[in-house]
Amino acid sequence: YFLKYNIWFTAVALITAEAQNTLEYLEVGAKLILQPKPFSGPIKSITWRFNDNIVGVLDEGQSLRYSTAFRDRASVDTTTGVLEISNMTKTDSGLYKVTINNKIQDGGYDVGVIKQVPKPELKITPSTCSNESKSCLLSCDGDITEAGPVTFYFYFQKGDGVWKEREENITIMNDNDTQAVGNFSCRMKNPFGQKDSGLVNNPFYVPPKPVPIPPTVGIVLGVLAGLGVIGGVGGGVYYTKNKSKNDRPSASPNYNANDSDGRPLNGMHSDSKEDP
Repeated sequence: YFLKYNIWFTAVALITAEAQNTLEYLEVGAKLILQPKPFSGPIKSITWRFNDNIVGVLDEGQSLRYSTAFRDRASVDTTTGVLEISNMTKTDSGLYKVTINNKIQDGGYDVGVIKQVPKPELKITPSTCSNESKSCLLSCDGDITEAGPVTFYFYFQKGDGVWKEREENITIMNDNDTQAVGNFSCRMKNPFGQKDSGLVNNPFYVPPKPVPIPPTVGIVLGVLAGLGVIGGVGGGVYYTKNKSKNDRPSASPNYNANDSDGRPLNGMHSDSKEDP
């Protein structure tokens, strides 16, 4: 009994019988693994088909044979019936079906082989778009020929910004809402990932006007500034007075205030001699 698996890897994609009639995607270059529904008895004959072409066939009593298109890339397990195809390409997209012991299994395996999305480029047209224009066109540009299905998103940088799902091309109007948006960006997303463009300046952007200060706030700020000046002047005067006091020399046993020439207290020069 086969359990249900739905496993996605960049290199390998396993698609089980429960996924039949559902479009499943895998990346270009990956390996495809298709697992049939449960069956009874050993495999005596098996045929895997891609659209209307044979991938591999085993007739009873003969060896496996593969078509030219898949000969070097495909293999069929004659015990489990599992089909593996390596190095999948865009042209391998389509419907796969299997017949085991002459019984065609219901449904099929719808496979889409795609690439990852490219890094998009956000374009604004016309090239003359400016704040004088009434409207302009935003385009999320990039080669998505083999990347589908692709979903497009646009980013409008206003406050925290927000991504919005849109078409590949959108029209922006020169109105109050758009004028509040600083920048634009776009995103491409498919089943294998997403990529964003760089930020592009909004030609309609109008910077917000500065908020005026109410008169009462101005008065309060003026008073506080005045108090700061007064406090600074008062502090300076106090500091000057105290500094003058602290700069005066203190009394010393060897200092005579009246002896201005700095001579010793005995009135004698240091090199003079006293009479015997």
